[in-house]
Parts: sequence; C-alpha cells; structure tokens
Amino acid sequence: MEDFQDFEKLNINWFPGHMRKALRGVGDQIKRVDVVLELRDARLPITSQNPDLQNLLINKPSLILFNKSGLADPNQIKKWELKLKNESTKPFLFVDVKKRKGLSQIIPNSKKLMQTRWENLRQKGIRPPVLRLMVIGIPNVGKSSLINALACRGATQTGPKPGVTKHQEWIVLGQNAELLDTPGILWPKIHNTIDGLNLTLIGGIRDEIVGVESLSNYLIQLGRKRFPQKLLERYKIEGCEAQSSQEILHQIANKRGFFRTGGNVDIQRVSEMLLHDFREGLFGPINLDLL
Repeated sequence: MEDFQDFEKLNINWFPGHMRKALRGVGDQIKRVDVVLELRDARLPITSQNPDLQNLLINKPSLILFNKSGLADPNQIKKWELKLKNESTKPFLFVDVKKRKGLSQIIPNSKKLMQTRWENLRQKGIRPPVLRLMVIGIPNVGKSSLINALACRGATQTGPKPGVTKHQEWIVLGQNAELLDTPGILWPKIHNTIDGLNLTLIGGIRDEIVGVESLSNYLIQLGRKRFPQKLLERYKIEGCEAQSSQEILHQIANKRGFFRTGGNVDIQRVSEMLLHDFREGLFGPINLDLL
C-alpha cells in the first residue's frame, strides 16, 4: 500500500493578492466590532484555523463556530468538545448552517460575551448599543451561508469554490445586531503537506493548486486507511488492498463507464466525482483532524 510520503514533494500554498489585502482590512476593522465569530470546519477543528487571524483576536471577545458538523464523525465531535472544554479559553459551538443546527444560539452566546461591558453602561444610564459582529475564517467554511441564515436572506453569493467573497460588507441582522462579512483568508505558507491536502479536500484551497488527480489519489489512500468499507460499498470495487490508488481510480471509472473518446479512462471525471462524493458526505461522517 502506498504511503502519504508520496505527497511530500507537493508545494501546497494559495495566498492571492486579495487575501493579503483582506487580512489588512480585518486588522483595520476588528477594533470596530464587539465580538468576532470565527468559523472553522468541524472535520478539521484545528487545521481550519488561520494562525494569522488568531494573532488579530488577542484581547478581542470571540466565539468559535465549528460548521458542517453534520459531515463530521459524532464520536470525534464528542472528543473535541471534551478537549476544548478542558483546554480552550474561548466559547465554542458545533453548528450546521445548512441544517440550521445551532443557529439560534449564536447571537445569544455572542451577547453573553458583552454582558460585563453592557452592565457597566447600564449602571451609567447608557443604553447598550447594537451588537457588532465580524465573521472570519478560511475559504469555504460557510461564512456566506451563515450570514444568509442569520439575516434570513438569500442575496449573499455562495458557491463551492473557495474565494467567492472578496469584499467586506455590513449586514443588518435581527436581535439588535449587525455583522461585518469578510473574505475567506488563508495564510501565506502551509508547512505541512497533509494539512494542505486536507484543506483542499474540504474546499479551502482551490483544487487546481494540488490537481484533482493527485487529490483523488490522496483521498483513496486516506479512504483505504480510514473508511475502506465505505469505498467498497459505494463503488462496488474489489481487491483494493493490493492495488495502487491509480488502479483503483481506473477500476471505479470502468464501473461507472467514465471513458474519453477512443476508449481511454477519463481520470479527470472520476477524480472530480470522488471529490464531490466526499464533500457531499456520501462516504458518511468523517473527521480529518483526529483525537
């Protein structure tokens, strides 16, 4: 069986100019907000945090939202909840924006972080102002979908490709709150190749940075180690223990009838199908950061 060392030569980085500009913008705007909502992917609770954004959150009240929890392993979620309760100084919620799980807790929990400050204002006879929130995170963790859900609207552009939102925008919410949208931001240098591959699997990095064939090969290797039965059942393949990832790709393509003109296997198409199936949760709930 192949090893993940096969991928170590890959250089996986994606930090286009608009991200550098957006990072500066977040630094400028963060002092204007009361609470920061930091979105991460529940399948990658640690890897999907941006260390550069963490530096901006020092001394700023923040609430961590682990989104897409419906795609994450429930047993892993329980372990992460226990670990975070014991070790994290920040409040957190596991949410699923698509299923509206946990949405009703976000603004009340954000207001709790302002209770002391607001009580001091009340004692001085000052009415607490509108709660000003900022949402931050890497690309494709669901920021725009969260905003749509909180604002009960469908206007914010969303999509499966990372980097859709490229500007900052204030959105009026209910419950005496407003929110500043920010673009998805990565960091300039991803030092760990496996972290880069996992970030690409969840859509945080554009597929073309790695290449869909390389990424699908990694997914197959990961699947053989972590969820082999799900691979076998979904694609009706046999003997994958003795085959290379490339051979398995060919077998799946043959089963699905994915051929180019002339009869050659369409590796691009079968690779895209595998990635789509993973991202849609068709292999079942899976975590990439494990405890």
